[in-house]
Amino acid sequence: MLESLCKMIKLIKPKKLSKGDTVAFVTLSWGGASECKDRYLCGKNQIEETFGLKVIETPNALKSSDWIYEHPEERLNDLIWAFKNPEVKAIISIIGGDDSIRLFDF
Repeated sequence: MLESLCKMIKLIKPKKLSKGDTVAFVTLSWGGASECKDRYLCGKNQIEETFGLKVIETPNALKSSDWIYEHPEERLNDLIWAFKNPEVKAIISIIGGDDSIRLFDF
């Protein structure tokens, strides 16, 4: 059954990223980027320097852990923002986790 379903769905293969492309960082679960700022900046720097990509954060990606927890609808809005932004060629989750499930309510 799964095989026939997969044949019915036309998958879209994303284009390969090139130097200078913009990627969006989004926080879908815990607000780790604000809690571990040095670690976040180290990862961002590696993406930019190693791959030559331009990193932008979604509007709420760097807000406090408490704010992130209290606003799952805004986490979803950030993801939608990244998908709608014509400048963004890829979306990278800063951190995932079990709290991402709360986005489904919205």
